[in-house]
Amino acid sequence: MAGVKGMKRRTDAEIEAVRGAAREELRAGHPMTLRQVHYRLVSRDDVVHPNTQSAYDTLSRWLRDDRLRGAVEWEWMEDRLREPHDIPMWAGLGDYFEEVRRAYRRQVWHSQPCYLETWCEKDALSGIFADEVDRYRVTLNIGRGYDGWSSIKEAAERYRYWQEEFGLKTTVLYFGDFDPSGEDMHRSLQERFAALGVYPDMPKVALTHDDAGRLPFNFTKVTDSRAPAFIERYGDVAVELDALPAEELRGRIRSQVEGRMDLGALERELAAEDAETVRFNEALDTVLGEDGEDG
Repeated sequence: MAGVKGMKRRTDAEIEAVRGAAREELRAGHPMTLRQVHYRLVSRDDVVHPNTQSAYDTLSRWLRDDRLRGAVEWEWMEDRLREPHDIPMWAGLGDYFEEVRRAYRRQVWHSQPCYLETWCEKDALSGIFADEVDRYRVTLNIGRGYDGWSSIKEAAERYRYWQEEFGLKTTVLYFGDFDPSGEDMHRSLQERFAALGVYPDMPKVALTHDDAGRLPFNFTKVTDSRAPAFIERYGDVAVELDALPAEELRGRIRSQVEGRMDLGALERELAAEDAETVRFNEALDTVLGEDGEDG
């Protein structure tokens, strides 16, 4: 985040206004990451919250204190980078089979015009993406910077499978920052897929140059070797995907997915899934017996 030299200290009234606005944003749009809250405040005209590292760090402390004293609910904020990797365990077979009941998902892509995935370079936003794409059965791939070759090879095999088995081309909806690295990641990904012999359609849905013109921005990193060419083309501006308001991001995900799917065919597959689930549950009840345990 860019610094702002000469920024005067905020008054007590301005500070309280920022803290109240942060609680207001979280109450209306939770769950949110700290970075999302920060950019929402930067975008507001009714509070003084500069787009600086200092303001970001101060906001982090304020929201920590607000959560500790109960002014902000803990579940209103999420930190996807620090989620524990837990081991699935069950109280017994009956408990396990209850999980099995919920696990069945019917394959829907054989009746679609293309195979569809979403790729996002920001792990912190994965909760928003999962909420939106799961209902369509769209695979979500989360990266952290440049994807490794192993991940790209696995994806290439998926795309090759859908092409060879069902004649479906792949579309990858790509979401990332608008900055020298973000634009280059999008280019690099397509180049490496081509090296593996697959050529998915890969539009960069966000952030775009148009998005960058209306969202809180930073300046490009002078240490980034890609910066000179980027600045020559777009100007000295860098915008994070987190700066896009959550509801706008959700709407864009939905519209881009729905615009490429046969929603009628999807509904028919989901209806068939419901019928199959009923039959499966009846059979499982017979196996488990009255007490819900095998044998």
